[in-house]
Amino acid sequence: MSRPPGPSDRGPAWSRAVPPDLPMSKPNIAAVPRRAIITMVIAAAALAGTAAVILHQRTTATAEASLADLAAAAPANAGSDPSGVDILLGLARDATREGRLIAPQGNNAYEYYLSVLQLEANNATAQDALRETLPFASREIERQINRRDLEDARREIALLRDYDPTNYTLIILGAKLDAQQQVITAEDEARAEQIRRRNG
Repeated sequence: MSRPPGPSDRGPAWSRAVPPDLPMSKPNIAAVPRRAIITMVIAAAALAGTAAVILHQRTTATAEASLADLAAAAPANAGSDPSGVDILLGLARDATREGRLIAPQGNNAYEYYLSVLQLEANNATAQDALRETLPFASREIERQINRRDLEDARREIALLRDYDPTNYTLIILGAKLDAQQQVITAEDEARAEQIRRRNG
C-alpha cells in the first residue's frame, strides 16, 4: 500500500515556492521609565512605516511573505499614527483588562495613559480612562498600605497625583501611608530597644 506524497516527495521546487513560517515572538515590556516607553512606541510606529515601504519595493515571493508577517505583527493603524498615541492606548487597554492599573512599574495602564497625555494633552480617551479608573486604583493603594507595602503605595500615590494632584482621596491615602510608616518605625524602635536590653 503506497503512502501519500509528503513534503519530502515534492521536490526542491515545491519547498522554494512555500516560504517557511516565521517565528512570532511575543512582546515583553520591561519596567522602564515613561519617557523610554514613549520612545519605544514611536520607534515601533516608524518601523511599521518602513516595513510598508519595503513591502512595496520587494517582489519576490519569500520577501513578500516575510514582510506580510511583519505587517501582521504591527498595529494596523501604526503608519497613520507617527506619534504612537494609538499604540499607547492599545497597551493601556490591555493593561486595564489584565488588572495592571498601577503596577508593575513601567507596565501599567496609568503610566501608558499619562504617556498619551504627554504626547497629546487633550486626548479624551486617556483623560476619561484616568478619571474612571482612579477610584479602583485608589482602593488598590489602600489595600497595599494595609498590607504594609509602603514603597509601592508611595510610588503609586505619586503616579496618581501626576494626573490629579489635588484629589482628596489621594490626600487621605498619603496621610494614611504616613501614619502606617510611623507605626512601623515605632515597632522597629521597640524591637531594637528590646535587643539592647537583652544584650545590655
